[in-house]
Amino acid sequence: MTLEGCVVRLSDIIAYIGRDIEDAIIVGSIKREDLPEEITKNLGNTNAQIVNTLIMDVIENSIDKPYLQFSDEIFESLLKLKEWNYENIYTSKEAQMNLDILEKAFNELFYFYLKKANYRKSIEIDDSMTPSEKSLFRFINNKTEEYKDNTDIRRIVIDYISGQTDKFFIKECENNLKDFKILK
Repeated sequence: MTLEGCVVRLSDIIAYIGRDIEDAIIVGSIKREDLPEEITKNLGNTNAQIVNTLIMDVIENSIDKPYLQFSDEIFESLLKLKEWNYENIYTSKEAQMNLDILEKAFNELFYFYLKKANYRKSIEIDDSMTPSEKSLFRFINNKTEEYKDNTDIRRIVIDYISGQTDKFFIKECENNLKDFKILK
């Protein structure tokens, strides 16, 4: 992996690992007290604490090195937290509850965007567009000409959806899909 690729991968882990805990607490699938103390003593028990701990640790352990790394203690806690999240959040009954709704929403949003893109690779953004259209076309317009010329519009739409945060995706579904409701 390139160093840039490592930054992206670490950033992704840092961004989702604690956020998923907060989301699970919001939907009631876990309580903050459920988090194992062996993990929280090193990483913290809130998204803000976990993000701060991971960022500070990777900075401290990567300075003046041609690679990125966590300390052994923090890395071990991170691996345990990923495993704990998998067992207690990602495969939980609550996580599985909305899968059929979300699958349908992904498909419907894909076709909604595909129709909007109308197989055009670039478009001028104007005030007559909805916020959703503006966002989609900003995404397309910011891609290289090579990407736009050589990438099927369906792949472009998939790339657009895959880069959305959970909150943005749900907001897009609520704003653009008829009768969309997700259980909370």
